[in-house]
Amino acid sequence: MSERLVVRLGERADAPISWITWSEEQQAVIGSGVLRDASSLSSLTERAGGRPVDVLVDSSALTLTQVTLPAKMARQAIKGLPFMLEDELAEDVDKLHFVTGERDGDELAVSVVSHQQMATWLSWLGDAKLVPNRIVPDVLALPCPSACAGAVMQLEQQWLCRFGLGGSCIDLDWLPMVAGEQGDIEQPTPVATFTPAPADIDGIDWQYQQLDLPMQVLAQGMAQSRCNLLSGDYAPKREYGRVWQIWGKVAAVATVTLLLSIAYQGMQWYQLDSKRTAIRAESDAIYKRLFPNERVNAALHPSQLMASKVRAMGGGNQKGQLLTMFVQLQPAFAAIPDLKPVSLRYNADRGELRLQVNAKSFAQFEQFQQQAGSQFVVETGAMNNEEQGVSGALTVRTR
Repeated sequence: MSERLVVRLGERADAPISWITWSEEQQAVIGSGVLRDASSLSSLTERAGGRPVDVLVDSSALTLTQVTLPAKMARQAIKGLPFMLEDELAEDVDKLHFVTGERDGDELAVSVVSHQQMATWLSWLGDAKLVPNRIVPDVLALPCPSACAGAVMQLEQQWLCRFGLGGSCIDLDWLPMVAGEQGDIEQPTPVATFTPAPADIDGIDWQYQQLDLPMQVLAQGMAQSRCNLLSGDYAPKREYGRVWQIWGKVAAVATVTLLLSIAYQGMQWYQLDSKRTAIRAESDAIYKRLFPNERVNAALHPSQLMASKVRAMGGGNQKGQLLTMFVQLQPAFAAIPDLKPVSLRYNADRGELRLQVNAKSFAQFEQFQQQAGSQFVVETGAMNNEEQGVSGALTVRTR
């Protein structure tokens, strides 16, 4: 997202809080203002919306310093920073948070802030339900043009002063003293100013920059800062939670969809299996009617058994035509249950099926001719009257 909310927190809860909503893509200010104190931060909750929240903090609450540390030794020596700076700090190093920043040759910038101050700032943000993306000392977000030795800017009742790798945030009256220490009377030092400068200061050559909103200057500059106080013990552990908040519902919907799909596929499989079972039962019934004296092999499908019969009868590759005849004759056999095939033979060249059948009476032969006569030519052959009924031959061919 190109839009972000930038908030500047003071050292104390009663300090005014400046804020700006900045569009990186449009390079434009969407909204800005100043809150009375930290208790008013909750008024920005709705304005933040889904935007990232970048936080600037009053540099007067930190110690901005630097150490001489060759780059090749940096990895091994970073953990020793608290002890390297111990003599310069008034507090116990165990109560302080150390963060490295920019490097200039062997000089490495270091920002030091108390854990208590970090906890205070984070509690203000937490109460307002604002989740910081990064926290940067305000002075380190002040741009410093390459042609200048430093930069200054007034923000509310303070001056932000940046010189070299560090800087300070001071009251208005202190600027002449702080800037004067950087000046050179014989060859005035060029210093950029982003707000109207005070009266001339000996040794300083003010370089006026484009006069934008102070918070706009800091919002643009903090994107280039290498210092982020949300590191070490304060490194964001919320990213997984944020990802879950964004994608959790999508994952839940996807899971439900998957389960429904599995359930649907299971139901479809059950229905197809039921149909398959019904078709198998019907096929078995047809085969038993055609071959009542044979047992159906459960391991073989009736179509396989039928194909075997066709091959035995010399049907060759006319299996499909024979099976079609069986299917079409099935209603006629079903209508006359007592008429049962004993044997059959199929002549593929003539499309003719010869059946030897048993029935209870001659009338059942005539009834079969009528039932099948709409689709086939049915001729009766020699018939014998026996004790169990009548046996005879039937010849069935397609019309």
